[in-house]
Amino acid sequence: MDILTLNSKEKLGCKMCDKCCIYRGDIRLIPLNVCKISKFLGLSINDFLNKYTDRLENNKLEIVLKTVGKLKQCILYDEKNKKCKIHAVKPMQCVMFPLVPENLKRDYFYNSEQCKLEEFKEIKVKEWLNGNNNIYSKNKKICMEWIEFLEYVQPKIENISNEKLEEFYKILFENYNLNKLNLKMQMRKNMKQVKQEVIKK
Repeated sequence: MDILTLNSKEKLGCKMCDKCCIYRGDIRLIPLNVCKISKFLGLSINDFLNKYTDRLENNKLEIVLKTVGKLKQCILYDEKNKKCKIHAVKPMQCVMFPLVPENLKRDYFYNSEQCKLEEFKEIKVKEWLNGNNNIYSKNKKICMEWIEFLEYVQPKIENISNEKLEEFYKILFENYNLNKLNLKMQMRKNMKQVKQEVIKK
């Protein structure tokens, strides 16, 4: 399977066939996603978390979008119109589909070929990733910081109490002011706080 870079050309497009929105249970959210989606839907963070997300039991401090029905459709998939309800603020995993990161830090991908679209013309990978909303270029850095944060913290909290875990969860996912523009700064501050708490233990 060929490794793709941002300047590679692939036949990528969307037929609105819903393949990217069914049989899902793995769409992970970073805290920035929680803030932006909550704001986009006009919900409080707590309402969004309760209605649309599940916590991963085996991966402490990670959450995913809920799925519904036998097809395990993403809860934010509009089945009637075959559209994503949060397209403008969708998570990075959805932005990249059907591309899969081989090395996100270096912008290396491979095509999962879940969407074989021979009739589409070739476009550069970076054009596909950024689309009209530039989500990839805007959020890649903070996504990388979140991944690095989890890699550091997760092994150190394996035997943590449920009470302390709940405290960390609230800091990371709920402690935001949606009326302020500096959501990334708030997220970084919260990650730093949790990291310092973990170091102290």
